[in-house]
Amino acid sequence: MKIGLVGAGFIGCVHLDAYTKIPEAQVVGVADVRFENAVAAAETSGSTAYRSYEELVAGEDVDVVDICLPTIFHREVALKAAREGKYVILEKPIARSLEDAEVILEAFSDNPERLFVGHVVRFFPEYARLKNLIDEGALGEVGVIRTSRKSPFLSGWNDWYADWRSSGGPIVDLLIHDFDFLRWSFGEVERVYARNALGRQYGRLDYALVTLRFASGAIAHVEGHWGYPAPFCYAVEVAGSRALVTIDSTRYSPLMVLVADGDGEDGSESPERQVGKSPYQSELEHFLACARTGQEPAVSGEDACEALRIGLAAAQSAASGKPVNLR
Repeated sequence: MKIGLVGAGFIGCVHLDAYTKIPEAQVVGVADVRFENAVAAAETSGSTAYRSYEELVAGEDVDVVDICLPTIFHREVALKAAREGKYVILEKPIARSLEDAEVILEAFSDNPERLFVGHVVRFFPEYARLKNLIDEGALGEVGVIRTSRKSPFLSGWNDWYADWRSSGGPIVDLLIHDFDFLRWSFGEVERVYARNALGRQYGRLDYALVTLRFASGAIAHVEGHWGYPAPFCYAVEVAGSRALVTIDSTRYSPLMVLVADGDGEDGSESPERQVGKSPYQSELEHFLACARTGQEPAVSGEDACEALRIGLAAAQSAASGKPVNLR
């Protein structure tokens, strides 16, 4: 399939690298307003550089548009691609507002399989293994979940991450990964409470702690940090009535299962880290396969919209100091 990449920043180049490992993917053009970035990215893929989406689709026969732009531009380019009948890969979050997200969903309502939102955590091997354990009932009744996602402060076009009105800060841009995975695994969220450091700290730093209460009764504590003075890392702990599962990206074997046997003794399972294929390659392979076959993508537009709804509710709670009920 012929792919046009729009946005040659960090995540765009991650996607581009993944495409080089997918035989059926042919990147034919890369567009970026920072033309030097488009040129550099195009050289690595043997494609042509363009200054805009419009120039790219005018110059190339494109099947798939991969949008890796700042969140505030998702609606504009996604709607143009929808009108032109393109398949669209849209980086998370789907949009900066629920209104924009719903407009995007409406644009693809006749062909929802043409839209794929890149919630890549679902494609991390250790997260996929955790989801299987939950679905199999291996953990029993889950009561408490803790997640942590920490990153150095990000840089990008016009320093857009530093403008929370554009990025939504770590709650909307970073923790959206956990909101999607947790909703996928444990069902709908009823209530959100959050606190963050926005406006309380100087410099390029923000920290957030979000508490989610699920309809099932489970409680999740979700931590996010921008400005972390160390490499990016993530962790998960899921406590069930039968077992405790932990994920820690800083360990060689990131996933560990601790179970209690009939005598009350603890046993453990510690799978080896899977190496080779990146989660980004896995998610892009999945979407391209869906585009070829008409299969429904693992991440629906509605899923992406609901993850955003949780993130925006958390941002609202952090600003007001009060919990927000979603249902």
